[in-house]
Amino acid sequence: MRFFSRQIKLKSENKVVTPISDKLDLTLLIAAFGLILIGILSIYSATINVHIDQLNYEKQLIWAIVSVFVFVTVYFIPLKYFNLLAFPSYVLSIIFLVAVLIIGKKISGSQSWISFGLFDFQPSELAKIAVVLALSDFISRKNVNINSPKHFIIAVLMVLLPFALILKQPDLGTALVFVSIIFAGLFWQGLSAFAMFVIISPIIVGISSIISIIPALTLLLLVIAALYFFKRDFFISTGVFILNLSAIFFVDYALRILSPHQIKRIQTFLDPVSDPLGSGYNAIQAKVAVGSGGLFGKGFLEGSQTQLKFIPEQWTDFIFCVIGEEFGFIGSIFTLSLFLILIFRMIRIAKLSKSDFRSNVIMMIVAIFMTHIFINVGMSIGLVPVIGIPLPLVSYGGSALLTNVLMIAIVMNFYKNRTSYS
Repeated sequence: MRFFSRQIKLKSENKVVTPISDKLDLTLLIAAFGLILIGILSIYSATINVHIDQLNYEKQLIWAIVSVFVFVTVYFIPLKYFNLLAFPSYVLSIIFLVAVLIIGKKISGSQSWISFGLFDFQPSELAKIAVVLALSDFISRKNVNINSPKHFIIAVLMVLLPFALILKQPDLGTALVFVSIIFAGLFWQGLSAFAMFVIISPIIVGISSIISIIPALTLLLLVIAALYFFKRDFFISTGVFILNLSAIFFVDYALRILSPHQIKRIQTFLDPVSDPLGSGYNAIQAKVAVGSGGLFGKGFLEGSQTQLKFIPEQWTDFIFCVIGEEFGFIGSIFTLSLFLILIFRMIRIAKLSKSDFRSNVIMMIVAIFMTHIFINVGMSIGLVPVIGIPLPLVSYGGSALLTNVLMIAIVMNFYKNRTSYS
């Protein structure tokens, strides 16, 4: 009897037990679901005194539960299917983006939604993941050199198509997310510094021209200095300078085709008090709400700006105002710290990955999260114009929540397979 018990003991001692930390990044997981919990509490607070909108809190709870099943499903998908589904999902997303322009539901001036009974689906959310997978699959191929003009143009066009369709809705905030995707993907894949300069400089010069012509001209002088530093031949340098110069005229043209409410938002960003009861109202009230929270906040369900509904639909794009007012500076910093943990853990996983495809996917997902966080929080504290973009995992919205959880599940799946080269 002792012999058999000893044999069983030896077998159990020799058995290799894989720690859970090798399969799951628990820090990333806790940060993500901590943000979802903060979002649910904030949505509850923002809707408790608006009976018609209390259903949004219940919907978000349902979506949070569904997102758990989505996470588990995606986590166990075999690696090969991410490559196999890359381009089919891209084509499907383009079809949906075209369809929403024809049969879509218009909300807050944007035709971005397709209705399915009580729930609304936003195709641009699906498009984010589809573009990330398809672009990553393309640029990580062995026969593709992203510094080649041909391959570079193909990569840009892959993002430009959904970007244009989303801008047509119009949804400027979501369209900007696709710009960050292409930057992150190409940079991580090894695009040269000069090529990055060619992409970024016209955007900066164009945006600066919105303020006035003086900063735009100043930046053009800096472009000339940079071109001298890169020491490219005369024709290439001249072409890049002309590209930057034309960006000023392009922005002027773009402002002409933007919808009136978008132009008004830009104007009130530059001077919020110019229309304090109109398009500048949300920006002013958002800063008041965040600022009034002080160090520790007014307490859960005690925020006057939140409970008296000074900011319309505060549970969506201005959810950070609820956090700032009711949980104060400490609560805001805690929320932003969870986002920082989320970002840094994903970057770490991207660096650990042995596959270029998976590494690229993760870095583009990082870019999506960072763009959303910067713009959303920036709107609440007056650093960027009000362009309408949710705070990941926190703001109300089923499509957005499922998309964000799906992206985290993809990252976690890649973490589990980080040592695999296939």
